[in-house]
Amino acid sequence: APAVPVIHSSAYLDHRHRLLAAEHITVIGSGQSGAEVFLDLLRARPAGREKITWLARTEAFAPMEYSKLGLEHFTPDYSRYFHALPESVRDDLGPRQWQLHKGIDADTIAAIHDELYQRTLHGGWPDAVLTPGVSVRTAGRVGTTKVELHLEHLQQGTRSRLTTDAVVLATGYRERPLGPLLAGLDAYIRRDAAERPRIDDRFRIVLDPSVTGSVYVQNAERHTHGVGAPDLGLAAWRSATILNSLTGKDPYPLPGRTAFTSFGLE
Repeated sequence: APAVPVIHSSAYLDHRHRLLAAEHITVIGSGQSGAEVFLDLLRARPAGREKITWLARTEAFAPMEYSKLGLEHFTPDYSRYFHALPESVRDDLGPRQWQLHKGIDADTIAAIHDELYQRTLHGGWPDAVLTPGVSVRTAGRVGTTKVELHLEHLQQGTRSRLTTDAVVLATGYRERPLGPLLAGLDAYIRRDAAERPRIDDRFRIVLDPSVTGSVYVQNAERHTHGVGAPDLGLAAWRSATILNSLTGKDPYPLPGRTAFTSFGLE
C-alpha cells in the first residue's frame, strides 16, 4: 500500500488526486491556504460522506482584517509608529495582530458555510469536523496507510487522538534565520533584549560605530517595523527609503502622510 500522503499545502495540487482517493482527510491550519484546500476537498466529496476534519491552532476560523482603515496598518505611517514603540510593546502587539495577515478572505468563509449549509437542506448533515483552538502535539504512522494525530484543545485542556488517511499541512512557512548570513559581522551587530538585530528607521542593521558602511535588510525587520515588514505593497517605499539613505540625497521624495489614522498622540 502507498505511504500516507502527508503534504504541505504548497504541493496540494500535485497530490490532489491521491488525497481525494483517501477515505478520511485532515487539513491543519486556518489561514487562506487551509480554507481554500478545505473548500476544494469539500466540493469534491459526496454529501454526507465527506470525511474531512479541519483543525486550527487559532481560536476561530476568522476573517482577515481587510477593511480600508484596517489596511492602514500596512502603511509607512504605521511602520514609523511601530518602530518608535518600546520593544516590549512591539513584542506584545505582534501576536495579537494575526488577523491582519493570517485570517481568511471573507468570500472564502462565506463559500465554505454555503457549501456546508447546502448539505443540510434535505435533513442530512455533512460529515465534516471543523475545530479551532486545537494544537497537534505529536503525529505518528499507523501501519503503512494511516497517521495518528495527538490533539490538545487549548481552551478546554482536553486531549484526543485522530486517525486519518491523509494530512494537508496548511501551516505556513518557516523564516530562515539571519544568523548564518551575518556570521562575519556577529561581533559588531547591536542586539535587542531578545538577541535580535536592532534595525533603524532606514532599514539598516545597527552596527558598532567602528564599522564603516551599512547593511540594509528587507523582510527581516518585523520585530522592529511590524506586520508590514514582509508586505509587498510597501516594497517600493522601503526600496526608496534605502536608496535615499544610500545616496545621502532625495532622488525619491517620499510622502509625509500615508494614512488617515493617527496611530499615536502628537
